[in-house]
This record gives sequence, C-alpha cells and structure tokens, in this order.
Amino acid sequence: MQNKSLYKLLILVGIVAFFTACDKDFNEIGSDVIGDDHFQLIKDDSQSVLAYNTASGQVETSNQPINSLGYYNNPFFGKTKASVVSQVLLDTVNQTIGTNPTVTKVELSLPYFSHLISKDATTGDSTYELDSVQGFSIANDKKVFNKFKLSVYENNYTLRDLDAALNFLDVQRYYSGETAIFDAYKTPVRLNDSTATVQNDEFTYSAAEIKTYKTVDGAQVVDTRSIPGMRLKLRKNFFQDKLFGAGAAGKLFNNSVFKDYFRGLYFKVEASSTSLNQGSMSLLNFKQGKIIVTYKVDVTNSTGGVTRKEKKIAISLGGNSVNLLENDYSSGYTSGIASNSNATTGAYNLFPKGGEGSMAIIKLFGDTDVKRVNANGDLYTYTNPSTGLVEGNGVPDDLDLLRNPVDKKKLLVNEANLTFYIDKDKMTGAAEPNRIYLYDLNNHRPIIDYYLDYSVASNSKNNKYVHGGIIEKTTATSAYDKRGIKYKIRLTNHMMNLISKDSTNVRLGLVVTESIGVATNAMLRSSIPVANPFYKYPSAAVYNPLGTVLFGNNIPATDPNYAKRLKLEIYFTKPNSN
Repeated sequence: MQNKSLYKLLILVGIVAFFTACDKDFNEIGSDVIGDDHFQLIKDDSQSVLAYNTASGQVETSNQPINSLGYYNNPFFGKTKASVVSQVLLDTVNQTIGTNPTVTKVELSLPYFSHLISKDATTGDSTYELDSVQGFSIANDKKVFNKFKLSVYENNYTLRDLDAALNFLDVQRYYSGETAIFDAYKTPVRLNDSTATVQNDEFTYSAAEIKTYKTVDGAQVVDTRSIPGMRLKLRKNFFQDKLFGAGAAGKLFNNSVFKDYFRGLYFKVEASSTSLNQGSMSLLNFKQGKIIVTYKVDVTNSTGGVTRKEKKIAISLGGNSVNLLENDYSSGYTSGIASNSNATTGAYNLFPKGGEGSMAIIKLFGDTDVKRVNANGDLYTYTNPSTGLVEGNGVPDDLDLLRNPVDKKKLLVNEANLTFYIDKDKMTGAAEPNRIYLYDLNNHRPIIDYYLDYSVASNSKNNKYVHGGIIEKTTATSAYDKRGIKYKIRLTNHMMNLISKDSTNVRLGLVVTESIGVATNAMLRSSIPVANPFYKYPSAAVYNPLGTVLFGNNIPATDPNYAKRLKLEIYFTKPNSN
C-alpha cells in the first residue's frame, strides 16, 4: 500500500512539473498576480544592449564524450580538419593466448549516430539516416556524403591522466591545436592500408545497414545486422607483432601496462586528392569503438593430433582521447571577427562558431553609467568635487531607470527575450547549428531561466524549449531546403532578478551548442584580454563544429537590416494610475 501511494504521489508531482514548464511563457511573474483591470501589458524594446565578438583560441578537447572526425569546408567559415587520438584498452586482461597464435583478421568498428527510417517486412533490411554529419550533396532527396582521406596510425605519445607540471594534482589537459605533437610521435606506417580506397584515401560516411553473411545449405544468408558505422580493416602483421611478438611478453597483464606499451591510435584526417575542396565531418562517440583481433592457435586433440582453433581479442577505444582541429578559416570570417569586436559600440554581425571558434559577449543595458540614485529613488548626476568628473554608481542608467521609474510604480516583468536574426546572405549554403546557448560569462554557468525550465521534448536536444535558443526555419517541401530565420532566447527570470532583486548585471556569453543538457566547461589555452577573466568555454560548444552569422546591435538606421538588429524585449505591467 505504501508503494502504491508513493507511486501516485510521483505521478502527481510529474503532472504538476509538466504543466508548470509548459505554462512558463506567461506565468513567471514572481509573487505578483497579473490579469485584472488594474493592470496593462507594456512592451519595451528601447533598452540598450551591446554585443561583440571574441575568438576562443585553442580549446581543451581531451576526453570529450563526442568528437568530430572529418574534413569540412563551410561556405562561410572556411575549412576544418578534425582528427582524433584515442588510447586503447583490453576488454579482457591477462587473457590466455594459446600456442602458435596467428592473426587472420583485424577489424575496427565504430557506430555512427543514426535513426531508423523504415524496415522492409519482406527482406528484413533497414533503412537509416545519419545524424550529425555535415558535407554532402542531395540526390533523390537523399544525402550523398563527400570523401576525405583517413589514415589510422599507431600513436606513441603518452596520454597522461594527471598533469606532471602540476605535481599530478590536476587532470592532464590536451588542446585542439596540438596536431604537430602527435604527428611527430606517430608510427608512419598506415594501419588501414586496404587496396579499397573507400577504407582510406576516399573514405566516406555511409548510412547503409551493416550485414554479415554465412553459408546455409550452400547459399549465402544474412547472419547479423548492425546499425551504420565505420568498418576498417587494419594491418594483420602489425597486430601480430604488437600482441604476440617478442616485445609483447607480459604486456597484456593489465591495462596500466598495456596502455603504456600500446599507446593508442591516431585517426588523421586530410583532404582527399579527388575532393580537395569538399569533404564531410561527423560527430562520433569514440568510446564505443572496438577492435576485434581474430587469430588461430594450435589445439591438441584427444588422439594427439593438432588442429587450429579460432580465438579473438577485443580492444576498446575507451581510454583518454584528444580531438585535434586544424582550421583554414575564410577571410570573411577572420576579418568579420576583427571588425566586430568593439566592446564600446557593439557589432554589426555576431559569429558564434563551435570547436576552436568564437563567441559573442553581451552586455544588457549597455555601458552608459553617469547617474546615481538618491534616497527617494530619483536619478541624479553626481560630479566628484575632487576631480570634476561625472561618476555613476556602477549600474547602467537604463537599468537604474527600470529599478527606479520616474512615476514610482512597481514594474512587474511578464516576459523578456533576446531575438537573434540570422544573416541569411552570409549563411547561404552553410549548415546551420540547431541551437545557441546563452550563459553567465562572469561565473561560467547557465542563467536562472535554464535551471527553471523543465520542459522536455521527444528529441533531448530540444529540451528546455521554453528557455529556447532553437533555430526557427522557413517552410519548404524538402527538409534540406529549409533555412534558418532566427533564434529566440527567453530570459524572463534573469530580468526579474535584475530589476526586482538588484542582481548583478553580469556579462552574458553566446555560443552554439551541441547539447543543451551539457552545462559543463572546457578550459581555454590562454585567457582572452578583452574578456578577462575569460578562461573557460562551454563544453557543448567545443563539440559542435558548426557556426552561424547573426545580426548584432550596431546597425545604422538607414541599413536595410536595421529591423533585424539585436534587441532586448521586455513585456511588463504596472498598476493602473486610476
């Protein structure tokens, strides 16, 4: 009976939480009740807002849950090559090998992110579509992915757990710009040396179901079916020597010994010679990667004869990893960052770009601060008698006025939004990030609206949809023809705290995000002077290789895009003067 009562209570709590989240649009108004004839709704979009850009520089990419792999030429941002270094670990340590082991096959498998489209009831064949892959053409409303060169090498550089420079008291961090280190420490013999170029020089992502076959009554039939993924044949003689050669004695005893002996694989990406200006890039979970080494050993039977028996060794890619990013950014992007980084005037365009990219820094209510507030709640100008200079109070005047209105009527915030319009001309033909993320840059954490939004979507990437930041697109017959219009982020509770509770008006950071559920931070190689103490960067922005171009605040009134400038919209009510 107690269990049933608890179950009913949990259901009730869940229902209340659901409707609270769904009704958050107009009910987050604190303890004040709005809705009778004594109140009226007012829209204010006149408040100052400054937004400008800064590049991230090298970002920490060690041990990410998701890595980019591939070569992608973004029509606006330029070219990026994403390679991965991963440690290898034995699934079973101290495994009994057997006598006279001979490797017969080595296969590396790594599943792609995909979803099922349909399944043929007659053949049993499944049709899939890949998720999170950029760089493709469309044929018959299907994606055809571009080629790139993929080389798998043995890595000889130790990926440490702890940082020796910090007396092993902190984790070892690796950064996006360390390609040269791993190039210098790789064994130069390529392990994926198949004569089939789709395995290396012309590697392509494929959405095809993976099937293996067996012979039954003289006919080939499907044995196993797997979701789409990478399948690479690796050099048998390398693994023969690595696992069973003279130097391998005692190296399979445990993973501490093994990962020092076999330090991992380096998945190095380059442009394909047949597709120098194209390519494709995917997000992958390398910790799901597996190498299966199939080998045969001698087995003595009951009559004293010797037969050969097949055995396997499973090796996972579950150890430390690093995502290496090499960027050849376009002049349009680099010059755009340089000319739109003025923290005083703000920017015409904003360039949030994932990976080793850039972000926008936003100051709500601007920088104008020449007023103070007296005991009566009135704003006045204070001149320092010693210096003769006008001095404010450390709070932007626009915010002071909202906190202390001239008519002395309490302002009740009903809703507040920032709407970012996409510069569609610059983003023509470019893949667009599904979501952007606004956070407290001073304290490197989400704003309160993030925490108070419990809305859940069928796709977890669209959770917290009330808080928003999800791209809004045009309508089109084909999903591939839809283009982004804008992103809207609701910061109602943040604004309530600023106006009603005198919270600190922190700087806000704007980045692209791969997953709204990830609110952790990665480290930057060095802090950025214009944003000091800016030394952390949202991890989910590092995972996402995409970027977008948005309109900022500094757009002249005569400009045709003036109406699309960044604005802070506040909907509020005041007691009726009658």
